[in-house]
Amino acid sequence: MLTVAEAIQKRCSIRKFKPDPVPDELMEQILEAARLAPSGTNRQPWRFQVVKEGELKDKLISEAVIGEQPQIAQAPVVVVCGSELLTFVKGHKLSPPGSEYFGADSADPTELQKFLPDAHMYTAIGVEHMVLMATALGLGTCWVQRMRFGQAAKILGWPRHIAVLTLLLIGYADEDPAPRPRVSMEQIVIKEGQAPE
Repeated sequence: MLTVAEAIQKRCSIRKFKPDPVPDELMEQILEAARLAPSGTNRQPWRFQVVKEGELKDKLISEAVIGEQPQIAQAPVVVVCGSELLTFVKGHKLSPPGSEYFGADSADPTELQKFLPDAHMYTAIGVEHMVLMATALGLGTCWVQRMRFGQAAKILGWPRHIAVLTLLLIGYADEDPAPRPRVSMEQIVIKEGQAPE
């Protein structure tokens, strides 16, 4: 298995997958990596649904995905990643201890929407944990965001308080893409005493 540093260096978006199935024991390790991710005030809002072959996957592709994205049909595993907004309700059973001091006063969907950016930010940390673990295990991944999120939730039968963030494709890579260009350290690091341009 690769180290974390090696996985960070090796990770890239894969859009061509081999048909080989991903063993269940590897998927368990990948999902466990997400479960261990950090989140603000320990909300842990992430929710994941593993979709493989079948009618559900076909429906997601035909009704929720925008444009031609053949890599979704090709990927042996599609993880639908979402955020549980009830973890932001004060004192709710899904909220962490101490949550009675911060969060929504009720489970009203309109009030919960204001917590969506925080919920998705924490869920994204969990998704990236999965990406790095998958890479370390020799698998390829690709985030998919060009989709109708509400329609995806409806197809899956998710309630309104769980919002879809992304699809994560997982499988064995059938390509070795060249590294994408990255901006320089000088462009991303604001040094002490310097004002950003």
